[in-house]
Amino acid sequence: MITRVLRAARERNGLSTDQAAELCGVSGRWYRALENGNSGRHSNALLTKIRSALGLSEEEWLVLYRLIGAQDLPDEIMAPTSNNPIPPRIRTFVEGLEPWGAYLCDYRWDVLAHNRAITRLFPWLREGTNVMEWALTNPEAPKSLIRWESDWALPMMAQLRLHDAQWKDDTRMQAVTQSILSTAAGRRLWNSPNLPSLSYPAAETTRRLRGPDARVYAISFVPLMPLQLPWYRFMAVMPA
Repeated sequence: MITRVLRAARERNGLSTDQAAELCGVSGRWYRALENGNSGRHSNALLTKIRSALGLSEEEWLVLYRLIGAQDLPDEIMAPTSNNPIPPRIRTFVEGLEPWGAYLCDYRWDVLAHNRAITRLFPWLREGTNVMEWALTNPEAPKSLIRWESDWALPMMAQLRLHDAQWKDDTRMQAVTQSILSTAAGRRLWNSPNLPSLSYPAAETTRRLRGPDARVYAISFVPLMPLQLPWYRFMAVMPA
């Protein structure tokens, strides 16, 4: 993910690696190691300078900071525990958001709560199925998710690669990754040259799916982060 983000930003500005290094105030060798993903953690000041030099967008900056940011990142973001209970108010909010579909998942895409409306589009959520595993490995997914590879699978794989790198010591996170890489389609997508450099499409992005009733729905996903649980994601599914 670091490679894709930095290379996209550098090429967008028409810079060679040496020119980018000069703007960032580092050696060409150091910058190439950073762009190739062979770098450790770095200070906020240095990353801020890189952001300014390359004109990184908010999301590009977030990817860079999450993967190689300074050690003073909050512990609850970098190493969340797996047994944190969901506050009752948050569960009630998710389950009560009608008529829009909604669900809450953790950074591993394990579903923690959902409402009834979302199961009209994704009935498999009732079974507690991992969102990422279903979308990338279930043979029914390409039949349901219109333009499966370009609109769904590639952006989701970019998210998976980001989380896999950020939580590389998390056993459950790695199990999700390995489950997906155990399939031929998963391995192909993981290595695809068409992976987007940014992993989260804007809330205005429209996707289409074929529901269990055979109707085609145009929807948008609106991802939100509960401040009390920054490693969780609340997803509202709205008609486009």
